[in-house]
Amino acid sequence: MEGSTSEFRDWAHLLPVEIVQLISNKVKSITDYVRFRAVCSPWRSASLPKPSHLPPQLPWLMIPYMPWCSDSDDGIRLFYDLFESKMRKLHLPETIGLMCSASYRGWLLLVATEGTEVFLLNPLTRARVNLPSFTTPVRRLKGDLSAPGYDASWVFKRYVGNFVITRVTFSADLSDPKCLILVFVESCWGLFCCRVGDPCWTMVNIRPSAPTGDAAFYNGCFYLLSKGAMHITEFHKPENTLVCLLKNKLPDSNLFLLEGKSGLHVVAIHDTEVEDDEETGQNDEHHASADNTTEGTEMGIKQTFELYQLYHDSNKKYSEQPPPGKFPIHLHSDLKKITDTSNTTIFCGEKHHFLAVCSDDWDSLDGDCMYIEHKEKPSPDKDMGGEYYNNYYSISFSKIGGTKYQTVAFEIAGEPPIWPPAPAMWFQPSYV
Repeated sequence: MEGSTSEFRDWAHLLPVEIVQLISNKVKSITDYVRFRAVCSPWRSASLPKPSHLPPQLPWLMIPYMPWCSDSDDGIRLFYDLFESKMRKLHLPETIGLMCSASYRGWLLLVATEGTEVFLLNPLTRARVNLPSFTTPVRRLKGDLSAPGYDASWVFKRYVGNFVITRVTFSADLSDPKCLILVFVESCWGLFCCRVGDPCWTMVNIRPSAPTGDAAFYNGCFYLLSKGAMHITEFHKPENTLVCLLKNKLPDSNLFLLEGKSGLHVVAIHDTEVEDDEETGQNDEHHASADNTTEGTEMGIKQTFELYQLYHDSNKKYSEQPPPGKFPIHLHSDLKKITDTSNTTIFCGEKHHFLAVCSDDWDSLDGDCMYIEHKEKPSPDKDMGGEYYNNYYSISFSKIGGTKYQTVAFEIAGEPPIWPPAPAMWFQPSYV
């Protein structure tokens, strides 16, 4: 035994520390990086525990859980790693009794009933960033800052038990003291922001009777999207607000915002009339790996997806003359369809949970394609294993704008009996 230990130590030190560090900096996959650090103690010591060189990771699909069963909840959360065909189990006791409402850049947004507790959690590092609760009156971004705070807790009380917050995004890395955190409440078109350490949220916009839409923060501005218009507010000058009237309104589409490598994009989802026998996908050369394919017939998707970018015509005309030094009040704009998606892969979850990954960062990933999470009834020969679910989660693959789908992960987990249903969301694992 002593001889084998000595041999191990000699082998572990064969490579100089500088070479080990050089190799570790070449690893791009977070799972490969974990394996690399697990080889031996010298390799673990020579590599950073929180590497910053890793590119945005290929996402995992977080399977919803039942937040109201605290007594029987063991805190185990399921994440499906599509590209390794593995269900990863993470012990996250911090999530017990809380709703996971959204995710962004490796962080999950956890929210307690009635907004009494709100925080961000990194499932890999277990780091936690506390945010203000919604029981504290919020500030107003625009108008009289000395006016009494606005009580936004009614949103959580009115929709108690619902996943009230549907989107979270950051303006920078969370370690940046200037980082702005944005959350979107779809039910009232409410947009709130804060910085880490703020005593309360700041309300950018709220319209209880507004149509549903989506929101984002990009290049110093807040974006609120509805089917007919885009509302844009400059953070440092909130009086600078413009409304872009979209001539191409896409009335039969659901519209969502997506951060792409070249800017802020709009995803349009159209219902289609594709017959079931036409929806069954064939082998596609764009799929990342044939080893991940599970045979199955796709019956649940009858949608097509298109990618657009907001643009302003060079001959733009204003419906009103803007005051000096301010944004135009109304600006006629349009959505321009993006035809070159050769370096883009989209991951589609439920509601607002969309992710875009640059395929140039990954040899195993081709562009101009998308992976879509969806639910379907269990197959007749499904082995329930003592449990029964009305619906099961599957993942299908398609080209962007295509109508044919290939099931690549079939019935990976059952949908928990929650009402209203919890969203399944794509999550990008990260150490930072």
